[in-house]
Amino acid sequence: MNSRLLASIISFIFHPMLISLAAFLLLIYSSNPIPENANSILAICFIFSNLIPIATVLILKKTGIISDLDASQKEQRIFPLMLGILYSGLGFLTLTLLHADALVRGLMFCYLTNTIITIIITRHWKISIHAMGIGGPIAVLWIAGFQYPIIGFIILLSVSYARVILKAHSIYQVAAGSIAGLTLTYAQLHLFFV
Repeated sequence: MNSRLLASIISFIFHPMLISLAAFLLLIYSSNPIPENANSILAICFIFSNLIPIATVLILKKTGIISDLDASQKEQRIFPLMLGILYSGLGFLTLTLLHADALVRGLMFCYLTNTIITIIITRHWKISIHAMGIGGPIAVLWIAGFQYPIIGFIILLSVSYARVILKAHSIYQVAAGSIAGLTLTYAQLHLFFV
């Protein structure tokens, strides 16, 4: 198997949207006790962090607003990211109304704020959204007690390596995305939700 194919597989399997869903699943169903409305909470997480964003990207690609599904061109990233802020904000408000656990609400909140920071950075430089999107769930799962640093590090390193091999980012862009995702999420959760 050549390195580009392996990188594509890694980039797909550990896509930030799949990782976010896994993180929400773990946070919701590992709490003790599991909330009575756990399925509703998971549905809201799925709708606002997966279903609507994926549908949006597909529509933006089909209409030519973005040239590829990763919005690889820096200039094409701003509009989808702004929509992502809207979706995360609506998800956070809905989770608050459902009285979701603090870390579940916190992760959705971090998607909102980290996306704002991503837009600010993207205006000047292309940071790895994949690496950022993996770092955030690793930080929240760490706080929740899923402290498996080797697994988290391997996933983050694998995705970062894949993005560099696919020529989607430089080493500096994935390093910055990884550090930003981990530290911003960790700091915000400790400031506002823990």
